[in-house]
Amino acid sequence: MSTPALQITGLHFDYGSKTALHGVDLEVDRGEIVALLGPNGSGKTTLLQCANRLLKARRGEIHLLSRPLAGLSRARIARHIAYVPQVADGVYPMTVLESVLLGLEGIRWRYPTAEVERAVALLEHLDMPHLAHALLTEISGGERQKAAIARALMRETPLLLLDEPSNHLDLRHQRDLIRILQRRSRETGQGILVVLHDINIATQLADRIVLMREGRILAQGPPSEIITRDTIQEVYGVDAGIVSDGATPYLTGFY
Repeated sequence: MSTPALQITGLHFDYGSKTALHGVDLEVDRGEIVALLGPNGSGKTTLLQCANRLLKARRGEIHLLSRPLAGLSRARIARHIAYVPQVADGVYPMTVLESVLLGLEGIRWRYPTAEVERAVALLEHLDMPHLAHALLTEISGGERQKAAIARALMRETPLLLLDEPSNHLDLRHQRDLIRILQRRSRETGQGILVVLHDINIATQLADRIVLMREGRILAQGPPSEIITRDTIQEVYGVDAGIVSDGATPYLTGFY
C-alpha cells in the first residue's frame, strides 16, 4: 500500500475556550480527491489550516508522506503542500502570468521557457490565456481565483489544499475546475483535499466525501454512499431531494 499524502490522527484544535476540532482522523491518498462538506462553523477550514500548519493543534498528529508535519520547516512544507485559501491575501500590481509563475520555488528575474509555457498551458486549461498579461488589479474576483489555482498547480506538490475554490466561478468555469483537478490527480498522483459548500460540485469532483458537523466527522465514503436524504438531514438539518445517475448523486431542491 502506498504512503498517504496526508494522514491526520486524533486532531484537536481550540479557538480560546471553544473547541473547533474534536479528535479528527482523516487520510488523503496519493491520486485521491477528498471533499470536505458541512455547515458553516463545522471545522472544515480549520482542519485545512491545521493540515498546512497555519494553525497549531492542541493535540493530535499530522503526517505528510509519513513525515511528522511538526518536524518540517516552513520551506519544506511549502515544497510539499500547495494551498489556495478561501480569501486571497491581497491583490498586487503584477500580471496574471507573473503571479502564476510565483508558484515556482523562488522569485526569479527570468524563468525558463519551458516553465513559462507550462504556466500559459494552465491558463489555457482555465480559459484565461487572453488575460496572461493583464494586471491582477484589472481582472474580476473569479479570474483572480482561477489565477490563484493556476499558481498552486504550478507547484506540482504531493498535496494540494483548496478552500472553496469554486467561489466566484460561473458554471462553465466550475466545470473546467473539476476537469483540471481530476486530470491533475489522475496524471500526477497528487492528493487533493478541498473544502466545498456546493454539494453537486463535490459529488462530481471527489473520489470521497467527508461530512463534518461541529468539529467532528460524521460520515465519509464515495459520493454515491454518502450523499443521501438521511445524511443531508443529519448534517445540515434540512430535508433535501436527491437523485442519482447511478454513480453520482445530485441535490435537486428542498422540502
